[in-house]
Amino acid sequence: MDFEKEMAKLAEISQKMKAPDLPLEESMKLYTEAVGLTKSLKEYIDNAKLTVEKLEEQ
Repeated sequence: MDFEKEMAKLAEISQKMKAPDLPLEESMKLYTEAVGLTKSLKEYIDNAKLTVEKLEEQ
């Protein structure tokens, strides 16, 4: 996973979804993609946090 690349993609989706003339179908597609990215990024952050906590225990 490229964390920065996925964060940039999420930001791009966020900007696209702000468009007032975005069709509902496209909005739902973008929302679904954003949810998937958010879950993936959260999992990555959670794993990184666990790694740091384990290292601090040593």
